[in-house]
Amino acid sequence: MSAESAAKTIVSGLKGAGISLIATLPDINLSQLLHEVEEDRDVIHVPLCREEEGIGICAGAYLVGKKCAAIMQNGGFFNSNNAIVSTLLQYQIPLLLLIYYAGDIGDRTFATSGSMTEPVLQALGIRYYIMRDPDDAPELIKRAQILTEDAKRPVALLLTKEVLGRRSVLKSL
Repeated sequence: MSAESAAKTIVSGLKGAGISLIATLPDINLSQLLHEVEEDRDVIHVPLCREEEGIGICAGAYLVGKKCAAIMQNGGFFNSNNAIVSTLLQYQIPLLLLIYYAGDIGDRTFATSGSMTEPVLQALGIRYYIMRDPDDAPELIKRAQILTEDAKRPVALLLTKEVLGRRSVLKSL
């Protein structure tokens, strides 16, 4: 699947899960997905300068009835940990986190970030799922949104290059 088709599939999955506001941070590997978010008129796109701003904006939007998602790289996820703990976890606010999994197997950069992503999510008690096949994206997004709403906690979906259409899907992963 091409990056454009994968991005359209993910955005369609977000809309199908009822997401109406998406906060994003720029990243080269997320560029096609962020372009699709920006072009879609059915969702409110909030481009950010810092990841923790997105946590606050999404928390506020949730309190007035919006279903939100935040899209960022794992480095940005690390930056937003204080906001996640002091806002989302403390006040039991659900949020779907779509985190680009830099440093995943096969990547030439960010190996340390990749190796720390899952342990940090586990330490925060945030359930997460690795997205590798774009065809599974709509159902994974729908299920993760149900889980975050039911648990009243953030749930993370780790976006690999495969799900973003930037690398072929391997059946063994």
